[in-house]
Amino acid sequence: MDPRTKAPDHACLHASVPLFDPSRLPLRSWCEGSREDPLTGLIAFPDFHSHLPREIATALAGGQLIALAIGDVDGLKHHVEHANAHDDTSFGHLAGNKVMARLGAITRHWFHQQRFSAGCAATFGGDEVIVAAAIDDPTAFHQALAELRDQLCAALPTTVSFAFTVAAPEHLPHDTGARGWRHAFSDRLLATVDRALFAHKKIRNDGQGGVIAVVEAPRTETAQVAPRASLLSLPAAGSVLHIMANPAVISGRPMLLLPCKGPVGLRGARVRLTVPQHRPRTSVVVSIHGQAAVLQPSPGGEGPVPAQLEPVRGVQLGDLPADLRAALDAAGLSWDTLPVHERAQMLHLIRESATADIRRARVTAAVSAASAHARRRS
Repeated sequence: MDPRTKAPDHACLHASVPLFDPSRLPLRSWCEGSREDPLTGLIAFPDFHSHLPREIATALAGGQLIALAIGDVDGLKHHVEHANAHDDTSFGHLAGNKVMARLGAITRHWFHQQRFSAGCAATFGGDEVIVAAAIDDPTAFHQALAELRDQLCAALPTTVSFAFTVAAPEHLPHDTGARGWRHAFSDRLLATVDRALFAHKKIRNDGQGGVIAVVEAPRTETAQVAPRASLLSLPAAGSVLHIMANPAVISGRPMLLLPCKGPVGLRGARVRLTVPQHRPRTSVVVSIHGQAAVLQPSPGGEGPVPAQLEPVRGVQLGDLPADLRAALDAAGLSWDTLPVHERAQMLHLIRESATADIRRARVTAAVSAASAHARRRS
């Protein structure tokens, strides 16, 4: 069985063509008067595509942030083929219709629970859904989208993967006098998110679905970095962030700009970075005009790179060598007094000591360094 497809559970699927209440269309202020898609109950894509450019341009011109997300059912074709081969009551694409009808019902319910000031949810292609909304916080939208992803993965016989971007007023083109610029702008946003989604689906060699990829919205020609308001926070402990990283040359060095806010301070933040055809490696994230960036593993290529970010877990007191911990306790000192990079260097030297005497000397040096930093703070 394809690993993206869960064990069949047709009891959780409703009839393939449910009846809809037009007042329950997933929209708020945007796309009013639109037709519904008869299968999913979401806004039909032709009407969505007609209304969206004006809605986005107006919201951005008014100083709002806009989130645009696309979700795609993982392995729907395999699910349909499996159902046709093993379910005598299934024929044609009926199994796929059931999945999409349930996807639409869950998305409608989720949308009406959100506090978006404006937005809508629509179909896109045969097995995709689009969510567009005016938002206040990109990280909060990511969390809300994760809730939708989790609800869909729990209720459907397949997983659903998403990608999204956040646009700020600074992303609007400088020349807004050209005919059709609104459609060109919104189509570029849609294309950026769609490419990010399928770039991440393509590199999943293990077949695992249900990811949410974040991609930076296309910048204007004169912008060197993304507007800080449109960026997410770096991933928190225990979480993984799937992203599209943009290659750039900063002060002559090949870098990857991340769709995240840069860390505060000069020392940066440590993350585990995974990019295709490279082993995972620990990288230091720095801030470039407020945007997070890391050194590019291997220079080359101009297009965005699918990547995965995980925070590097800091060393806890219980992880310290017993002799170092005892020496710190005896001196009444905290290991956290030292800067992160010094802690890492000292731990490495202590653990790699060739003899017991060298180890004792290095433990003593570490305690002395902690004492010196404690005195400076006081």
